[in-house]
Amino acid sequence: MKPELSRRALLRASGAGAAAAASWSLLSGPAAAATARPGRPLDEVIFGDAASEAAHAVTPAGSDVVAGALGQSARVLNPQTPASAWGGTVACTVKCVPDGTTYVTIKLWGGDRAPTEADQSRLQLFCEGEQVGHYHLGAVDPLDILSLDAHAPGRFHYHTLPLPEAMTRDKEQVTLEIRAMGRVWGYGQNAAEFYRTLNKPTRPFYRIFTHKEPYFPGDGIQGPAPEAPVRPEPGPEVLETIKARVVREHRSWLGGSAASMDSWAYLSLAEGYFYPGSPAYQNPEAIDQVLAAIDARYTKWLTDPTVLTASDQQWEGFGKVGHVLVLLKDVLGDRLERKIGARAVGAPNPGFERGGTAPAGWTSARWAGTATWLWDDAVTHGGSRSVKVAADAGAVAGWSTSQNRTLIGQGKHRYSVWVRTENVAAPGAYLNVLFYDPAGKIVGTDQRVFAPTGTNDWTQITTELTTPATAVELRLDVRVHGGGTAWFDDVEVTPLAGATEPDQGDLPVRRAAYTKMMTESIAYWRRHMPHYSNQVQICALGIYRCNRGLMLINPDKAPLAEEKARDYIHQAVGLKPFLGREDASGTPSKPLGEHFYQATRKGLTKELGYVGSYGEVTCWLVLLYEAVTRFDGVKDPELEAQLVKMINARAVFRYPEVDNDGYRTMRLEAAVGWRDDHYPGVVTYAQRVDWDGHPLMASAVFDDPALVGRGQRMVGDNQFFGGLDLLQTHSWSRVGVVALRLLARDWPAFTARTARPQAFPMDWDAPSFVFTDEENGVVAIKNGQEILYACLYWRARQAVNNLARVHHITPDTHRVATLRQQCSVIPTGEIWTEQDWVCSNFAINDPAASHIPPGGFPPPGSELHQAFAGEVLKVAPHPADVPDPALGVDFPGVEKLFVGKAQFYRCSYGRYLIGMNTDGERTRRLYTTGPGTARDLGTGRQVRLGGSIEVEPLSTVVLYLED
Repeated sequence: MKPELSRRALLRASGAGAAAAASWSLLSGPAAAATARPGRPLDEVIFGDAASEAAHAVTPAGSDVVAGALGQSARVLNPQTPASAWGGTVACTVKCVPDGTTYVTIKLWGGDRAPTEADQSRLQLFCEGEQVGHYHLGAVDPLDILSLDAHAPGRFHYHTLPLPEAMTRDKEQVTLEIRAMGRVWGYGQNAAEFYRTLNKPTRPFYRIFTHKEPYFPGDGIQGPAPEAPVRPEPGPEVLETIKARVVREHRSWLGGSAASMDSWAYLSLAEGYFYPGSPAYQNPEAIDQVLAAIDARYTKWLTDPTVLTASDQQWEGFGKVGHVLVLLKDVLGDRLERKIGARAVGAPNPGFERGGTAPAGWTSARWAGTATWLWDDAVTHGGSRSVKVAADAGAVAGWSTSQNRTLIGQGKHRYSVWVRTENVAAPGAYLNVLFYDPAGKIVGTDQRVFAPTGTNDWTQITTELTTPATAVELRLDVRVHGGGTAWFDDVEVTPLAGATEPDQGDLPVRRAAYTKMMTESIAYWRRHMPHYSNQVQICALGIYRCNRGLMLINPDKAPLAEEKARDYIHQAVGLKPFLGREDASGTPSKPLGEHFYQATRKGLTKELGYVGSYGEVTCWLVLLYEAVTRFDGVKDPELEAQLVKMINARAVFRYPEVDNDGYRTMRLEAAVGWRDDHYPGVVTYAQRVDWDGHPLMASAVFDDPALVGRGQRMVGDNQFFGGLDLLQTHSWSRVGVVALRLLARDWPAFTARTARPQAFPMDWDAPSFVFTDEENGVVAIKNGQEILYACLYWRARQAVNNLARVHHITPDTHRVATLRQQCSVIPTGEIWTEQDWVCSNFAINDPAASHIPPGGFPPPGSELHQAFAGEVLKVAPHPADVPDPALGVDFPGVEKLFVGKAQFYRCSYGRYLIGMNTDGERTRRLYTTGPGTARDLGTGRQVRLGGSIEVEPLSTVVLYLED
């Protein structure tokens, strides 16, 4: 239930817009034009208001006026007929400034969200018929991307974009147009996958403003700050649902085809061997099924090399093979000496334990009459299951391995089964043995051994048979003939003296095959090491796991000493310089120079600049730590300290909000993220839910007060259980692994932790502070009841683009803005000219992406043009020891490291003035305009404006105007 807004909260919000307007743009550069007084827009279009629309020549096509939130009118854009990627449009004429940048701000209701991914519509801005910015990860993005999560429930919020100065120069007004788009899927491999149809009207949009300064205070009609009560439900019952999911999966994998299991499935089953709640728990057949799945993967790999290079989690290679072997090392027995891919010999699934909805390897069968069958977990001889058949008088029915015949060797074997009977008539319940030749024909006839008729407790019936000379296969049936009920359990086929093993052909033993898999996986990924942070972590994990597995099963074949194998992990997390892919001799290529680290000094990963969701690599950091330390009591204090630092560095990028239902939560900052294609970010405390991790993973593994406390805060806000939908509903085996570890390991470890209440840096009652990371070009500011995230190095992939991105948060609203800033660049003589691309403003730095054209797939419909095309940007220098910032990829517009980062940024937004020095050697100056004073938020000291401030290398100054 959504909490009601109190009357007191509504009254409290009434003056918010006016208070903000009073301080607007006082540090934002040159004086505003005469038509744009401070705190006032140049122009305002009120959609749905007849007078305003007439005054601005509003021209709708496929648009309706609707009654919106707080009694405000709005418009929506409808799908086309027939529906396509594009929808309706609204055009209007608005004032602009003839010199400098004109900003456009759209007003939206913060409670709007898409109920499903298919409903994630977009609003794209056009100016004078040309598209403003790009709709996929552009520096200037769409006016709106409707997310699955509400941005600011119960309040309005604002999104601001700059118009190209070339389009407004020497003009007093321009024509703007808002066009509706359907969802785009960034991972689409062709235009049909990338562009999705718009099937429903867009969200309502209320007003459009133009203004001179980037900060826009609002129009005074806002909505209240939320009350934010604690979520009342769901509760711990969610864990039972997740447990049922794990049990269901494990039963299915135990009974299914091993060849159909992916690497996450066999990893989950191996972990299940140690989890009492799983049907795999201490079940030898689970071990056999896991190894059979690896056997099948080996066999497929021999003819399909992509099994190593592109399937499952591609950069890990066969890392899970090594991990499973280390995990199961004490219970493998002689299984590594058996031939790979060998068929089952003797009785399949002899205790009837394995299976999904029926016992694996056995099928119900009827030869006469009628009967019922049951896989019984109530009546057993051993283990937890038996099979039952209840046959009517005169019927012949039972269970058979006719569809899963096994191999049988020559010589004499003992055949037996335990039988329990109830009112069984003659001839009775029996075990039937049949032999087959290589052509699949029965050799000889049925070999039956009967149990006593009538009603009897468990009785073992046994016979000894010599395999016919031409027989190679075995079929077993357990039947009832004549009527009555019988249970069967624990079938055995035992070779007696002189019996031989069946011939399985020229197959390698598992130890040799698995050695080949892991050594070649290590060799391949050492030569094909990627360079993006999360990919490097996954690759290092695979290399280490494979080497650890080889040290266990074939230490003479392990190509790396432990210290060298661990070095890849240390590189991946920024403890050592990243050396990149190696040649066949092991010499590293050092594509990013001698001194490039995969993490900044502050602990953030490097994905060019700051990334929100993609920077949340906690799951991989935990897996890297456990790969080293989980087994054999190994310690690595240096690695542990670095990982805890990296995870804790993300804490400043959680801000207080309410969830979609109005309850208290913390959200991940995504609006200033380079690789975040929608926002707001997901509910996140210590870590987010994703394919490979759950919210309490790090809090359970690392006994760090801050990590544990943030996990406990999530449980205290009752956002933990409600955030586990993925683990309950998503059927991917990859998610199943996470579900299992939550139940088996992390939840018990977390709940055993000492209570450590933990505040977040961005809590409304937390003290003010400034966090800066000059390597990623990002700033996080907590200033009383304001939060400001600013990415100054913003999506600049080929050159310095002079754009910044900010997300300004107060209790009653959010503002997201892309704005012009001043940048100082060491001249290189190189330039980049913005291309006439509308989808993306870059080409992917990956040779495997050659099928995706630079700038992305052209949109359907008539040809579009980019409003920023032709803008000339300066290329920044790259380190002298970096041979090629494009890393050998020569697509036009390919994204490059280093060349888009300025050496100094001066960014002004509202009362905030930020000077960031990314230069590691030279002091820079931040020039201020006066008169007046400001407070240095980093030091607390007062600064008189009108002069300059020295900004030391790799440091940032943040000023806040107070008068």
